[in-house]
Amino acid sequence: MPTYRELFAYREFRYLYGGQVLSYLGDQVAAVAVAVLVFDRTESALLSAVAYASSWLPGVLGGPILSTYADRLPRRAVLIGCDLARAGLIALVAVPGVPLWSAIVLLYLAHLFSPPFVAARAAIMPEVLPGEAYITGNGLGNITHQLSQLLGFVAGGVVVAAIGPVWSLIGNAATFALSAALIALGVARRPAALVADGVPQRLLAQSREGIRYILADPWLRTCLALVWVASGFAFAPEAIAYPYAISLGGGPVQAGLLLAAPSVGFLLGALALTRVLTPGTRDRLLRPAAVLSTAALVPVLAHPRLPVVLVLLAVAGAGASFVVPLNAIFVRRVAPEFRGRAMGVAVSGLLVGQGLGFLAVGAAVQAGLAPATVVGLSGLLGTAAVLTTRFAHRPQFPGNPESRADRNGREPFSASPDTRR
Repeated sequence: MPTYRELFAYREFRYLYGGQVLSYLGDQVAAVAVAVLVFDRTESALLSAVAYASSWLPGVLGGPILSTYADRLPRRAVLIGCDLARAGLIALVAVPGVPLWSAIVLLYLAHLFSPPFVAARAAIMPEVLPGEAYITGNGLGNITHQLSQLLGFVAGGVVVAAIGPVWSLIGNAATFALSAALIALGVARRPAALVADGVPQRLLAQSREGIRYILADPWLRTCLALVWVASGFAFAPEAIAYPYAISLGGGPVQAGLLLAAPSVGFLLGALALTRVLTPGTRDRLLRPAAVLSTAALVPVLAHPRLPVVLVLLAVAGAGASFVVPLNAIFVRRVAPEFRGRAMGVAVSGLLVGQGLGFLAVGAAVQAGLAPATVVGLSGLLGTAAVLTTRFAHRPQFPGNPESRADRNGREPFSASPDTRR
């Protein structure tokens, strides 16, 4: 299996990864800056939440449609265009005197460019990194994202306190501009993956075609179901970290530990699955890891003390890292001309599942259930849901000469009955 160092021998990966790091760092600082900027102007927690939701709501509402552009247009152009658009819109948010409602609208517009950017980057990566190098590279990207979340909010608070929210947002805009420059310099031009045959299709028609493509493939359907279900239950306890910390006799510090523990476990699990284990072992462990991501929460029903809870959350996070290699296998399974739309559907479903999980556990605690009981029940229900999801760990991929393509150019569902999950 390729090492992380070996990935940087691929010139295009170096530039794509550099842009990714810049964007992650800028986004973490901007998340703090937006919360501070809106609350300082309005003293309204609701408006702060509305502004903060701009980072994920556009992906829920527009992901499957906007991600179609990652197939319709050259992906390098999509990456550069989205980065430049976000740079300009975020810079406008930082302009002194901009009305608050205008700033919030600009934030939502800026985040509308995230779905096509994420889809284009995911779709182009298998062309940049071949074979197992792609799975290792996808793992490094996810690890980088987790580290940015662990460290970024702390660093973001320091930066915003030092230079203020306005200059922090300007810095975020600069990271997008630098990312666009790196991609322009280091990523090769490629034609659009989706070539029009006769009369060009409308955007919505192509979006529906992408959804039908996923639904017609049993492996893709069950893969998404496994990821959506496991993530929805495994990460739901994040929404009640603060009331759970209070119930354990703690406060903000303990809440931070409860939020950090799954990320630490996720990092360790991703390292094991993408660097330590062999591909065959890794693939066999995908579903057991998914079960672990929820089953590790069940012992919380016994109301253990904080150290035990942190260990259990870390173990659940390690199990949840199954999504890292599975995401790479998913993208490779999809035919190149559908990869952008497939990622749009995958990300939107993930956001919806996690959002519903957050709402459910919050409502349960509000109704009077103890946070520990809610966390344990989330694990119990999640484990039952994961176990009922049928999943095959080893698909065949487009372009594999040993596999038989169907008449649509897709590979047939390749798992034998005893490998179904």
